[in-house]
Amino acid sequence: MKQAIVVVSFGTTFPQAMPAIEGIEQAVERRCGQKVFRAFTSKIVRRRLWERDHIAIPDPHTLFTDLTAQGYLSILCLTTHVIPGIEYETLLADAAAFPQVHIAKPLLWAQSDYTTCVHAVMQSIPPRRDGEALILMGHGTEHFANAAYCQLEHTFRTQGYANVYVGTVEGYPALEHIIPQLQASGTKKIMLMPFMIVAGDHARNDLSGPEPDSWKSQLEAHGFLTRTVLRGLGEIPAIADKFAGHLDML
Repeated sequence: MKQAIVVVSFGTTFPQAMPAIEGIEQAVERRCGQKVFRAFTSKIVRRRLWERDHIAIPDPHTLFTDLTAQGYLSILCLTTHVIPGIEYETLLADAAAFPQVHIAKPLLWAQSDYTTCVHAVMQSIPPRRDGEALILMGHGTEHFANAAYCQLEHTFRTQGYANVYVGTVEGYPALEHIIPQLQASGTKKIMLMPFMIVAGDHARNDLSGPEPDSWKSQLEAHGFLTRTVLRGLGEIPAIADKFAGHLDML
């Protein structure tokens, strides 16, 4: 049976962030032994890539339609979404029009996914200095799947990693909920890292940018010493492999 493998990502306009998406795609290709097709869900990203670089990347619906027309009877689709939130549900609804399309689970689904991610993150960061906290920035959402970030933070605790906090840009908890905990614990040093597939706009601006409202600037205004790890989750091999492994559940 003619089968296609598709990797669907939100996308990024930052060339230096693309290795994260490519890392997941390459992990899938190693696991499946065939070339994958790429789709981006963000209309803005797709438009900017075309206008700036003349790179044409299809949206999932267009790619599913094209692959069906090419005679693929089975399309396995890996989504690089972190949580099963609004964008994941939108992809599921879109794919429902194509009986041959099967969507894999996002990164954080089973508890084993959380555990794998926790250890992968801790093994990928530079050694922490004495008393240094790690703050991870997730995207966040108004969807109830946002609770995954609290579950992730709790998993760090139960796996023996102290002084690790998970906040979000557009959900709960926000940085304002973390700062009082840091102050109460006497923490002075902070390592910042995005908990996002790519180290793109949010990581380079909202997390570590020079503007006064970035997390780095806010923390330094409160007297904390900060350093930043600009690495997307897709750049961590164990997490890229965890993504690829979700295809086995289809």
